Amino acid sequence: MKILVIGAGPSGLMFASETKRLKPEWDIRIIEKNHPDDNVVGWGVVLPGRAPHHPANPLSYLENHEILDAQYLEDFKLTHHNQSALKSTGVTLCGAERKSMVRELRQMCIGLGIQIDYEQPVLSDAELACNEYDLVVVSNGLNHTTTYYRDALKPKVEFGKNRYMWYGTTKTFDAMNLIFKAHSKGVFVAHSYKYSSKMSTFVVECSEETYRKSALDEMTTEDAERFIASVFEDELDGKAVIAQEGLKWRNFMTLSHEKAYDGNVALLGDALQSGHFSIGHGTTMAVVGAQILVKAVYDNPENVSAALEDFNQHVMPIMQLFDQHATVSRLWFESVEDRMHQSTGEVAQGFAERRGQLPPLPAALGQALERALDRGEK
Repeated sequence: MKILVIGAGPSGLMFASETKRLKPEWDIRIIEKNHPDDNVVGWGVVLPGRAPHHPANPLSYLENHEILDAQYLEDFKLTHHNQSALKSTGVTLCGAERKSMVRELRQMCIGLGIQIDYEQPVLSDAELACNEYDLVVVSNGLNHTTTYYRDALKPKVEFGKNRYMWYGTTKTFDAMNLIFKAHSKGVFVAHSYKYSSKMSTFVVECSEETYRKSALDEMTTEDAERFIASVFEDELDGKAVIAQEGLKWRNFMTLSHEKAYDGNVALLGDALQSGHFSIGHGTTMAVVGAQILVKAVYDNPENVSAALEDFNQHVMPIMQLFDQHATVSRLWFESVEDRMHQSTGEVAQGFAERRGQLPPLPAALGQALERALDRGEK
């Protein structure tokens, strides 16, 4: 089989590498629009379980995962009115640097004999020459302006009300932290956790009104860094927050689809379904979706149409549940100003229960991954 993967991010890399392991004779090519030395977007990401033991953690597939300096977290800390509530997460979570993870996944693919071509321009559907490939996998991330979305794969795009910014900081948070901060300009919320022994992710969100009142829309990147660091000065122990080049304050964009493929073109990762950062399953979904597609093509090597219908049948229920969980969580945070009068315990309870009416996502992901990894001899 001849396969083209568009986008050298976690979902495309996981699909390509796992497929190549099973079918080393297949011709798999990856194209990536950026230069290999360009910064990979983001700081740290949250992954499930300990590498190399958890199959939904991409680090588990790396022989040298120890060099990523991943951090394992088992506590959750909520801070409100300068009071904190600490509890066990009940599971082990893994914080890892996204840049290092992507770099090592790319090296793994190259080691398997997969060609990665960088600085490839965004192609139109006509330029893709899909008839030259048995399968084209679109895994280029959250990009609703891509011109090669066919009409059948046009995404539904919605924007949240809150503004957010993905910062990094040298303050290392030893738990999954959720910080609610009342400020003279409004309410700010920080989601933070360490992803190496020296760095933490620090995602900050606020309402549009707070964003405007704070004049964040008028500040330079450096001024905004200083302002946010001052808002969370106590929690950051006076340390700075750092904005990555190219990242700006924005409204969260939710991209979704009713179908995961059209013809011989399949969608994967954020190109198929994005989810709000407050539930922390984005990379996990990339791995699970990739493994579902791997199984589909492995089980149907001579029939791509059957493979993609199988993929669609098994991946879309998971993606739709992911979307529901993410949307409920996003809406909860968009109404957080209405909860600031509550006690720390009441806010913590509301946070814990915000997705309680939905079927549990980890259980659904576990079942989907177990099926995807059950591959007989071919």
